[in-house]
Amino acid sequence: MPVNYNNDLTEVLDEYLLPLKGIEEVLSRVGKDAKVLVETPLGFKNVGLEAVRYLSNKGYRAHLSGQNVWGACDFSVLSDYQYIIHLGHALPSNIFRIISKNLRVRRGGSGDIITIEIEGGPIVLFSAIYYKPRPELLNRVREIVDDFVKPGTDVLVTYALPYKLYAYKIAETLGLSVAPSPITGCFIPFPIRGTVLFVGSGYFYPLTFKLLKPQATVYLLDVFRGSVENVDQVYRRYLALKVKALQGFSNARLVGIVVSRKPGQYRPELVELLINRLRGLGKEFVVIDLNEVSPDYINNLPVDVVVNTACPRIGIDDLDRFAKPVINAGDALKVNTLDLSNLLVW
Repeated sequence: MPVNYNNDLTEVLDEYLLPLKGIEEVLSRVGKDAKVLVETPLGFKNVGLEAVRYLSNKGYRAHLSGQNVWGACDFSVLSDYQYIIHLGHALPSNIFRIISKNLRVRRGGSGDIITIEIEGGPIVLFSAIYYKPRPELLNRVREIVDDFVKPGTDVLVTYALPYKLYAYKIAETLGLSVAPSPITGCFIPFPIRGTVLFVGSGYFYPLTFKLLKPQATVYLLDVFRGSVENVDQVYRRYLALKVKALQGFSNARLVGIVVSRKPGQYRPELVELLINRLRGLGKEFVVIDLNEVSPDYINNLPVDVVVNTACPRIGIDDLDRFAKPVINAGDALKVNTLDLSNLLVW
């Protein structure tokens, strides 16, 4: 189904489309005395600033969060705000299930804007941001893709939420099928078959396919560089780092079990399972409570290895930034820790 470019999207910057009218409509239900916090990933702070300006000019008490947010699992729960507007991320079912375990919530909305109402807390709006496709890329997309993806190949065009408009236009140009929904860094809500052409930028999202389905052939169509690349070589580099970390876990004596307090990452039920597993392996352990599981914290912990119960991408993408081995809870709980069939298992 083609994307409706006139889907009540308000243009705020040359490169982006943001459904500000839809956001304002939701806020209007409780009046303009609502205090609003707008939070964005690091690369979208300029969009967040424009959203704050827009809402402030409409009479809302809108503030811009200076903190980075990495995904839908990582939003603010601040009681002095009535609304948290979280820009640029989809809310996948696996993350919503975790949020529902940690908070009493009710889900609503559809399309560009999803809401969750937190009992005793703010209403969180997850709003899309879309990059507007550049005509100069669309005009040469067949040329750059044909060198990699041969005619007749079973190809599915996929995307992360901000690249939806690009994905639909590129799929239309190439005569290919487009995925029914966006992917996130830890979740693909549709079966993976044949060849995947990911439309976006960077390796984070296309690597998700390889981490969940290593036998898949995955190409990255980088909309900013105007190029196509098979991500297999990058995947193999991360695979080598992963194996090294798993070997470090096998040799470790003292293990730190790290728990994150982020609403979509807090997994206390994993702690008891890990404690039993580590006792069975004859290892000592300590449980460490963190919010942000980053190298700044991990590298200074007095343990031999860290088992991460938060975002499973921490035990993949940041391994070259950690000074000690870091693995995920799912790795430690496997009978064979070197089983690499699903590297994003929690």
